[in-house]
Amino acid sequence: MIISEKPLILIVDDELGPRESLRMILKGDYGVETAGNGKEAISLIDKNEFDLIILDIRMPEMNGIDLLKVIREKTPATEVIMVTAYASVDTATEALRLGAVDYLNKPFEVSHVRSVVKKGLNKRYQSREVGRKLDELQLAKLSLEEEIKYTKSSIQSHYRETIDSLVAAVDAKDSYTKGHQERVADLAKKIGESMDLSAGELEAICQAATLHDIGKIGVAENILRKESKLNAKEYEVVKKHPVIGADILSPVTFLKDIIPLVLYHHERYDGKGYPEGVKGDLIPFGARVIAIADAIDAMLWERPYAASKTATEVEEELRMAAGTQFDPEIVAAILENKLLTMTAIR
Repeated sequence: MIISEKPLILIVDDELGPRESLRMILKGDYGVETAGNGKEAISLIDKNEFDLIILDIRMPEMNGIDLLKVIREKTPATEVIMVTAYASVDTATEALRLGAVDYLNKPFEVSHVRSVVKKGLNKRYQSREVGRKLDELQLAKLSLEEEIKYTKSSIQSHYRETIDSLVAAVDAKDSYTKGHQERVADLAKKIGESMDLSAGELEAICQAATLHDIGKIGVAENILRKESKLNAKEYEVVKKHPVIGADILSPVTFLKDIIPLVLYHHERYDGKGYPEGVKGDLIPFGARVIAIADAIDAMLWERPYAASKTATEVEEELRMAAGTQFDPEIVAAILENKLLTMTAIR
């Protein structure tokens, strides 16, 4: 390959006179190679990177238009100037359509040749500069993508640590909740999968289910750990935990989408739940799923003031509460997919 600090130009013409004429005009300012036909030109193009090719249109065997097509395939960044012995609008139009930057008429006028060559080289340099900037942008894009990937991974890691810390705090305060939140999240996920929820919806439900009782941090331990049934006053205190949980999570920006699910997980389908008494479709769907998963886990696991129920008994409870306490569509999905077997939830 020819290495030259000067721009490298290839002149392709089957006639020696015009070919040498162009070479003499350009050789003082540029590196110049010549070829007498298309085959020679292709051989040189395969060996060298030319900045500009001056190409005669009328040549035997392979004409200039056909050679131009080959050049465009092999070296699309190389600029091409066409040469013709007569001014032909049709020929020039075809050449320009195929990517030629301009054309020259025989016989040549020195100043015009230099002007057109300069124009072609300027376009070549501009294209190179654009290509260089695109390469820089691509590298910057890849670097930014890696940085975003790392930052996202770091955020997710901190998020997981935050979740684990919050869950541990609740478990430490209320022995009943130990394992309860994870089991509710697992069952809520199975319910969501049985109803063909999207990956994003499933993730939000799992996150909210894992944190649904986080508000119990704000409830006195003597109430949370009471082994007998709560009195009315104590129950009113416990009923505040969804609001407390929502307040705890509200400053955490990346948890904002799950806050309504935590806030409304004790609402009832008939509107008789708490804290706001909303009903039906006004309750976020994820909160309706968590409400059922929460109730199922509470029934299946023994508590200080209530014995555990069998899967069959829980199924009967769900049938009785469908349309009142629970969303009937979700109840139907649970029963139809047999999600209440001990294997499925423990």
